[in-house]
Amino acid sequence: MDKNLLQHKFIVFCGDHYNPLGIIRSLGEVGIQSIAILVAEHPVMINHSRYVCQLHQVATNEEGYEVLLKEYGNEKVKPFLYTASDDITSLLDLHYDDLKNKFHFFHGKSQGIVTHYMDKENICNLAVECGCGIANTEMVTPRTLPTKVNYPLMTKAIISTLGGWKEDSFICKNEEDLIEAYKHIRSERLLLQEYITKKNELCLDGFSFNGGEDVYIPYYSNYLRFSNMSYGPYMVMRPFLDEKVMGQVKMMLKKVGFTGIFSVEFLIDKDDKLYFLEVNFRNSTWSYAYTCGGYNMPYLWAKAELEGSLELSKVKPLNEFTAMVEPDDFVENVIKHRKVALWQWVKEVKASKLYYYNKDDNSPFWHYMWMRLWRPIKRRIKYIA
Repeated sequence: MDKNLLQHKFIVFCGDHYNPLGIIRSLGEVGIQSIAILVAEHPVMINHSRYVCQLHQVATNEEGYEVLLKEYGNEKVKPFLYTASDDITSLLDLHYDDLKNKFHFFHGKSQGIVTHYMDKENICNLAVECGCGIANTEMVTPRTLPTKVNYPLMTKAIISTLGGWKEDSFICKNEEDLIEAYKHIRSERLLLQEYITKKNELCLDGFSFNGGEDVYIPYYSNYLRFSNMSYGPYMVMRPFLDEKVMGQVKMMLKKVGFTGIFSVEFLIDKDDKLYFLEVNFRNSTWSYAYTCGGYNMPYLWAKAELEGSLELSKVKPLNEFTAMVEPDDFVENVIKHRKVALWQWVKEVKASKLYYYNKDDNSPFWHYMWMRLWRPIKRRIKYIA
């Protein structure tokens, strides 16, 4: 641990999810205890982590922001502030001018620019400008029929913080399917995108500093199990060596002036052609696997922020490994769709880096599992009563 880092407070402003739990564990494993500003009514994970030294439980993001400024807005040494969701990242981005001298946090070169590029239309335009390929797309309001995109197509929410987000995603084979989908979509603006049969996805997690001038992407991940509508909970991580894609990502981050942890996603079609999907300007769900693989991004980003550079000679990464969101994969692929036999799944779990269970911080896992088991029982009892 760098002694200079120990002078700073480390704050994770988040919901109760295994994504920010990974930040807290990553920092904890190098001796840094986290302060958690937790937006959750009935938390079961973050509040039980042994690496949380102080917990502020709040009801809304706005209440959390007030706690952030009141309790930590006037520190002699700027705290490090981490986010793991678009809504909280956007909130901080829209207060960039108020926060830039108070915290080290994920941000772009000006107030509001990160939120601007959370809009899928804007980020897709930027991706094309930086040399990425995208599927044929069209921006519409609900109940509008496409004029540029042919069927089959997918509907996507333009902004993840508005409407139904993932619930607004539908595959529509024809006009009748689209009209039916519109009955369920809550977003006021939509992206209609050419549907491309997915061979896999290319997922990149990394971090940048010096306003996007310096970018590190140590691994890429492909899914070992996935659906046409979503990512998969079981994946393989390998060292990322594609200089062309690296250059495209660096160009995007530099234009945004982004500093922080990020992820970038591409769809891979049957001919191995890449189609840009999105950039997440915050810590993503797969970040903790990178820590298990030797690249502790929450720690390395903080160190790079302070020093203005990064020395990786002491980092000892793995060449290849698998990671699994174990409860989700069990339900989806062992119980629900029976894609994997139980004995094979147990074998895969033992060989993988895990997002929920952690032998050194296992209380969040057991509380989460109890909640998953008790909730349907509770509903059943209520129904009988």
